[in-house]
Amino acid sequence: MRALFVGIMMLFVGICLTAGNKVQHAANPPKIEVDTANLQNQMRDLSIRQRMSSSAFPIQMHISGRSIRVVSDHNQILPIYTQSGAFYMAMRLNKGTNWLTGLPRGRYFINNRPIRIN
Repeated sequence: MRALFVGIMMLFVGICLTAGNKVQHAANPPKIEVDTANLQNQMRDLSIRQRMSSSAFPIQMHISGRSIRVVSDHNQILPIYTQSGAFYMAMRLNKGTNWLTGLPRGRYFINNRPIRIN
């Protein structure tokens, strides 16, 4: 019976200490200072310096209406990005002439060059 009483008391003391710590932390939260102007400038710099992938080997692009003819000397992957720099899709290029069709109207970056689809 005494062991049960001691066990319950230890559990009660543990709960009280844990609750006391929570109240103590809530009463004195750490102060965090944020320089929002500097943070905005850093974010703006990141968006400007965002690097987009390009094809591994040189390619030649020719726009004809809403189709793009891509000539490559190697098999490779060609990433395509939206105007805002977000990744849109990856096109698999075979050696020789490839046609890219079906892109919605808009502006894209293909091989780090701006392309406009009318």
